This record gives sequence, C-alpha cells and structure tokens, in this order.
Amino acid sequence: LLKIGENSDSKSEKQISATRKIYFNALKYAAVAVLVLSVGTLIYLGINRKNPNTETQQLVFTEIELPKTIILPDSSVVTLNKETEIFYPEVFSGASRNVEIIGEAFFEVTPNPQIPFIIKAGNTQIKVLGTSFNVYAYPASETVEVVVETGKVQVSGFETEKQNPEDVFLEPGEKATFNKKDKKLSKQKNNDPNYNSWKTYSLVFKESKLSYVIDVLEKTYHVEIQAENPEIENEVLVAEFNNKPIEFILDVIRLTFNLELSVEDGRYILKSSNS
Repeated sequence: LLKIGENSDSKSEKQISATRKIYFNALKYAAVAVLVLSVGTLIYLGINRKNPNTETQQLVFTEIELPKTIILPDSSVVTLNKETEIFYPEVFSGASRNVEIIGEAFFEVTPNPQIPFIIKAGNTQIKVLGTSFNVYAYPASETVEVVVETGKVQVSGFETEKQNPEDVFLEPGEKATFNKKDKKLSKQKNNDPNYNSWKTYSLVFKESKLSYVIDVLEKTYHVEIQAENPEIENEVLVAEFNNKPIEFILDVIRLTFNLELSVEDGRYILKSSNS
C-alpha cells in the first residue's frame, strides 16, 4: 500500500509541474503579443504624425433646419446648410488646405497665397487663395454649382469629356455649373439674387413667378409648399423680405393674390379664394 501511495504522489507532482509549465508559457506568449501590439501602435502613430494624408479627419454633419457655422483650423469660416457634411483635417499641413463637402455650404476662406484652399465637392474641385463663395453639391442634385461673392475661384470638373480636368475661373457675380449627366462644366453670370438665402434669410423677388418664389421658400426654410393649380404659380410677385418667418411671407402672398392658406400634414397649401 505504501508503494502504491508513493507512485500516486509522484504522478500528481508531474501533473502539477506540467500545468505550471503550460501556464507560464501562456503568460510568456501573452506578454510578447502585448509588446508587439504596443510597438505596432507606436509605429502607426508615428507614421500618422509624419504623413499628412493620414491626419485625423474631422466630420461635421448638420441635420437641423438652421444653418450651422464652424471655424476651420486656418480660421476660415464655413456655414453649413441642412443635411450637409464637411470633412477636414485636425490641422492643415502640407502644400494645400484640403476639405470635402457634401451638401451646401458658404465659405469665407482666410487668405494665404502660399497655401491654397482646395475643396472637393461632388465631381468638382474648387481652388481658392482667399475669398467667399457658395457651393451647392447635394448628391441627389443633377448639378454642382459654385457662386462667387468676393475674390477669385478656380473650378475643375473631374469627369468632363476631355482627358484633362476642365478649368473655369470665376470672379464676383459669376457662377460655375457642372452637369453630372452631360459631364460638362460651364460658366455664366449669376442671375439668382437668392442663391444664398438659406444663410442670410434675405429674399428679393423682382417680378418673379410664384413657382420660383415657392421653390426659393422651400429651399430657404426647408418646408413643403403646394399651389392648388398652375394659375397660382403663374402669378408674379414683387417683394423683398429680410429675416422674416415663413408664415409672414406666405401671409403676404395670400393677401396679395387673394388666396387661401392652410396647413395639411405639415405642408402649406395655397388655394384660390372662393369669395
């Protein structure tokens, strides 16, 4: 019996020793894995600091109806319309200041002739040194539009029929339009005084058909307006509004053309008066 007991103890000690060996080996491999991971992280961060193309990207997205204003790292000011995204680095570095816009925004770029400000907007690229302008580049729109208020802007279309990007140079009061379907970039005088009414809430209507007025009001106030018949849309309005609520403007239209105004399911309805 004593001999059997001694063999059992010896076998148990061997099992404990093997278990300890496996445990310590596991700890050793875990420590090596942590060390490799830490070193890899440090290398990655070091590369990121040196490579401007991998800088931390900031994203601002606005869902609210009111415009949202942000200040970029170079002190440039950007006002975002509803449902607009802008991507920009935490710090501008390198030979240019690069941002990307999806939606609509008004830029007031801090001048820096040595480091141009470059915006990617849909199928176009906008290059400036210091100026103010409006960019319209919603994905659902058939066009990308740039309207210059001050300074000078260079607009390039990346999907033009030519092999090389087509350039258009804009000065104050001029507009560039890129047609996504035709892949053509054109330049014209800006004849729309309400191109940035979504930002200023200043509206000018000079013998404007109500069809145009309704379109501007919908874009400015992010509402839905319906005219009961085409005759209403053909009425001509002459008026100016400065920072007035949508209800005030629609009431002026109602009184001017002897219409009825109602609200159904959050939508404004203009109807011919029965009186």
